[in-house]
Amino acid sequence: MSKPRISVNKLGEYLTATPSRRKRIIEDQQQPKTFIAARYSDAREEIVEYLSTGMNDDSKILSAATELRIPNGGSEFVEQDRQASASAIEDFLEASGDLDLKGLVVESGESTSSNTMEVAGVDISMRPDAVLKDPESGQVVGCVKLHFPKTTPLTPQAAEYVATAMRVYLESAEENSAIDHSKCYVIDVPTQRVVSAPKAFKRKMNDIEAACEEIDARWKNKG
Repeated sequence: MSKPRISVNKLGEYLTATPSRRKRIIEDQQQPKTFIAARYSDAREEIVEYLSTGMNDDSKILSAATELRIPNGGSEFVEQDRQASASAIEDFLEASGDLDLKGLVVESGESTSSNTMEVAGVDISMRPDAVLKDPESGQVVGCVKLHFPKTTPLTPQAAEYVATAMRVYLESAEENSAIDHSKCYVIDVPTQRVVSAPKAFKRKMNDIEAACEEIDARWKNKG
């Protein structure tokens, strides 16, 4: 039997979902569709680059969106994903004004030392899209986590759960770093909503732990 696992964005959705939707989320995590993981890769890459260059010039990222809308002869999935990525870039730009990254260095989240956090026997895939660092000390102070799917947008409450989990993950993964909860951003791209981790987090982490206990039990029951 495989170890229970869930992505942090799906965990946020799980915590605010109906019982039937929770059941479906676990089923989807047990039998993931590989093509879904590849969605929005173009948008993700362009957005992270835009963040890392200080968000001072919209022309390059807008040009990338325009380019993505031009058919390139790929498969139907590829063409649909290019169109979706172009729309996601435009939606992100509408939300970007709510990000405060002044005085911070932005790097791709691929540089983080670990991408998972275990809670109550469940491996949570964290994968920050970007990490935010203090330019003088080089220490991580926060992160940016993107959420793209239009069919399953994160509610403000769900996004707070995700941001809280990201904060706790960074505090455990980045030794000697002073994580600023207000700099742990979750961006629900289709709704153009930016949410930061709340200052008080213990109650939300208790909810996350309880959800993971439930996921663990349901996963083993399905197995």
